[in-house]
Amino acid sequence: MTALGTQATEVFAPARVAATAAGLCAWIESGACQTASGAFAAWLDATTGRPAFDYPEITGYALSFLAGRPSLSERAWAVGRRAAGWLVHRVHRGNLAARDGRDNEAVYLFDLAMVASGLLSFGRRAEHAELVQTGHELVALVDRELSSAVSISPLTRDRRPDRRAWSTHGLAHLAKLAQCFLLSEDFGDSKQLSRLIETVMGLQKRDGRMTTDPTDPVTMLHPHLYAAEGLWIWGLARDDEEALERAHAALDWAWTQQLEGGGFPRAAVNIHRTDAVEQTDVTAQAVRLALLLGRRTPAVEHAIARLVELSHSSGQTLSLPYQPASPNTHLNTWTTLFAAQALTMATPGAPAISWPELV
Repeated sequence: MTALGTQATEVFAPARVAATAAGLCAWIESGACQTASGAFAAWLDATTGRPAFDYPEITGYALSFLAGRPSLSERAWAVGRRAAGWLVHRVHRGNLAARDGRDNEAVYLFDLAMVASGLLSFGRRAEHAELVQTGHELVALVDRELSSAVSISPLTRDRRPDRRAWSTHGLAHLAKLAQCFLLSEDFGDSKQLSRLIETVMGLQKRDGRMTTDPTDPVTMLHPHLYAAEGLWIWGLARDDEEALERAHAALDWAWTQQLEGGGFPRAAVNIHRTDAVEQTDVTAQAVRLALLLGRRTPAVEHAIARLVELSHSSGQTLSLPYQPASPNTHLNTWTTLFAAQALTMATPGAPAISWPELV
């Protein structure tokens, strides 16, 4: 483990970083990970090319990504419109499940929020009123769910999954709901959002670590960084210095978990031991937030190099595996989205993304 800024670094030439960023963006914009339905799949099997399940949350992320691109080709516009159409059709049919046919078709507030952010951002970019209206409707639903509960839950009240995980019982990651609330003019000042941000702040330990599951001493770094991202969004949009300080603290703690190879593990078991299973989405999140908070250090360069090193070539495009050591190479959609933003910002002269663009 290493503190932010102290690790020896391997650095790739800026041109290689830029080319990798372009290749990752091209994979998303080409629709390589989009299924016949219009949805974005969770991943592609690198051996067979077969897509995994249609994933509403990640389809929302893809729309936010496309909405934030400086320009879009006709193909990329078509990819976005198909993805948005699939999401709107699901919502209008009353299908809000995170995943069809699994988890008792439970509905997660986080997933609804990411879909809402995507529809609001892409709908405005495309000047498509129905997409924007559907995004507003989802934010209203999330607000109602938060206001009707005695205590905050990551799930809606009607359906619950049988399994237990940070996504079913944790609250820290819900800070990122701030994005869709702030994107929706009607809910930017929601009392429920303020209550949620205060709740997440209360989950942070003195060293910056977030409690990602109230009954589990393990901190999962993926939701930990979601919490930091949400606090950054809220702090920037609301000029909240405490939220920004807490985002910095969460980032600093996360970087103490960096692996020797430059990547990041999925979890920190306790202050003395890290779960060494490398997870590339966490690496991309850590790099992206470090760059957004102005923390480009040797450790960050080492993580940038790891993302470049792991990028998988698929013709003229690039994507990233989820867990590099896994015997099954899954070219992961959300990991590629996160890394595309991170490495684009790592390119010399590139501007930082704004909070509405964060996926």
